[in-house]
Amino acid sequence: MKKSIYIILFSLGCCSAISQNMIPVEGILFGRPIQTNVDHELAKKMLTNPTDSSVMRLLSDYSDRLLNTETLTEITQKYSLHVATLFFVKKKYEQEKNRSLQDYYLATIEAFYNEQGEHSLSFLQDYFIVFVPGFRYLHVDNGGNFLDQRLLFDVAGISYEMIMIEETGLVEDNANIIVNRMKELTAVHKQIIIISVSKGGLETAIALDRLSNSQHLSSIKAWINVGGILKGTPVADRWARPFMRFWLASGLFWKRIKVDLKGLLTDLSYEQGKERYSYIKIPPSIKTINLVAVPLRQQAKRSVFTSPNDGFSYLADTITEGGIAVFEMGVDHFFQGVDLNNRMVALLKYIVESRKY
Repeated sequence: MKKSIYIILFSLGCCSAISQNMIPVEGILFGRPIQTNVDHELAKKMLTNPTDSSVMRLLSDYSDRLLNTETLTEITQKYSLHVATLFFVKKKYEQEKNRSLQDYYLATIEAFYNEQGEHSLSFLQDYFIVFVPGFRYLHVDNGGNFLDQRLLFDVAGISYEMIMIEETGLVEDNANIIVNRMKELTAVHKQIIIISVSKGGLETAIALDRLSNSQHLSSIKAWINVGGILKGTPVADRWARPFMRFWLASGLFWKRIKVDLKGLLTDLSYEQGKERYSYIKIPPSIKTINLVAVPLRQQAKRSVFTSPNDGFSYLADTITEGGIAVFEMGVDHFFQGVDLNNRMVALLKYIVESRKY
């Protein structure tokens, strides 16, 4: 979401964003106009002329490939980062469950802006919302503490709780806190929706896996995973190098941030995180929605990332297996510059309305 310890990783120079050879384009994405800059003529055609032979060739060449980070890395190497990004979001949008939510999401947000009124949250009266915050969420400027959303719920009289995980804690420890608290909450509330962000997404995934064979699971109806670092981040692997870790530790020291740095970097290591996540199974009874930030014009360069990313995670790795994907275009991992209250209400309305049928 907004500022967190992760800002330090960037401020110490871990990576930079694409800026050279950008091509302005006005095209169509998700059936709506989009104005942006892209890094390749093929990416421009994907937005302006999707039936062009070069676009059709790309789709044909990769039609039978898994839609994962490895495939997107290959497309990035062959064409560009933005070609791979648009290939990914367009292929995801072709899937009916993703298209249905993406269309609903965009239409609902547009309606909110047109109405320019306060949200009616009466549809949530029978639900209990559980927030799982991000790293160092107690910091005053950290949007990962869901402050705006909690204030919105306070005004509307919607019941919720933010689980008080350790703000600089390790993944396994925080997952245990979530498991224990969810056992208590499910004994009281029978319709629960979990909303997690960033590192909290990985901790939530582990917790749900551990709850999968328990009687507590039936009360958990849905999970909204916002920018989840589910498999870790290549940024952590870069900073885990001894010399780099020294500079990061120095930055944390001067900012008076207490953290098990070696444990944190191990927790968020992409190389180790891929294997760990392969053993995590999200119970299929839980409707899982993944809100994915797609910067497009401002993604991290190949010095750290090799395929489409939100600045910390590969896009394909922020989406749970079998979960629904919805894309927020033009923002990075921190979702700055968008009204997240609108986004959260739109997703919650979708969950509640879809459960009626």
